[in-house]
Amino acid sequence: MSSRRTTLPTRPLPRISAGTAFLYGCTAGVIGVFAMTASEKTEQSLITNRANSYVPGWTLVRLLGIDPSPDSMWNWNMAMHYGQGAIAGGIRGVMALYGVRGPFADFMFTGLRLAIDQTLENWTGVGALPWTWPVAEQIVDVLHKSVFAFVTGYIADMWIQ
Repeated sequence: MSSRRTTLPTRPLPRISAGTAFLYGCTAGVIGVFAMTASEKTEQSLITNRANSYVPGWTLVRLLGIDPSPDSMWNWNMAMHYGQGAIAGGIRGVMALYGVRGPFADFMFTGLRLAIDQTLENWTGVGALPWTWPVAEQIVDVLHKSVFAFVTGYIADMWIQ
């Protein structure tokens, strides 16, 4: 008796483009920002009682070189918060497309998201270097960016096979 294997015919799976993966990732990033915002609001109201931060909004208006009215800062803050999350999510979508997936990829993506935030905030002069922050604030920031990264990564990995 021969030990001959039979191979089932296979078709290559359709592969999406990097641009499409980026767009899927952008959508995953928006969902990740929503989850991060929910975790921030929960932490603010139940644990720390800290005030809202408008650093993202001030960073955006500095990048654009505009002088906004104080009443419009919430809108600028949300634009930067969700816009930055969408673009970062696009990067995570491309990571998923090229096989950088799962919890370890999410862990790496947390660092990438923190680096994007800190680079823009410090480049514009709005933020302070994170190692100058109180330790509790560092922990809170890493925690919330981890929520963003893991939710975004989970969705991107699920959508981009």
